[in-house]
Amino acid sequence: MTTKKTTTELRRCKGSARFGIEPHDAPIGDFPVQPSRPDGLGVMCSVHWKQYVKGLTADRKARVAELVTDTGETVTLTPAAAKKVGAALARTTRKATPKRRQPAALDPKVAAAEALIAEVDALPGPEAVKRNGDPDVQAALETVAAANGGARESPLGETIDDGTEEADAA
Repeated sequence: MTTKKTTTELRRCKGSARFGIEPHDAPIGDFPVQPSRPDGLGVMCSVHWKQYVKGLTADRKARVAELVTDTGETVTLTPAAAKKVGAALARTTRKATPKRRQPAALDPKVAAAEALIAEVDALPGPEAVKRNGDPDVQAALETVAAANGGARESPLGETIDDGTEEADAA
């Protein structure tokens, strides 16, 4: 983190023509710390930076206080009404942050079925193939499939081409 330099060296305060702040030289100690800048200091002295920010805020409030209607009329609002309109405009212009979806609580049956499937998948090849045909593993596959939106995995022995034997024989 960069700290303020306390030497008596001078640095140029940029100023702002928009708000009538003239550029001038000021001691380095008068500049606020700004870590994102290469030298670690702001471009305006602290006094003028505060004046600049107050000017920006006043301009923003003035823009909200005068609205142009659909017919082209300019309407001046009271400060309280301008604040409400400004808040409403801020709500409509911000991009909505999507809510994070919470994972559904896992059903104990589904958790047990997934554990059984993982156990069978960890077996060596021929043993896993043999074990996949067992009724308890098939029931576990169906339980997991039903929990995942109803997508049904074909139990071992059923094929995608089931019922096409007659067509193949012809």
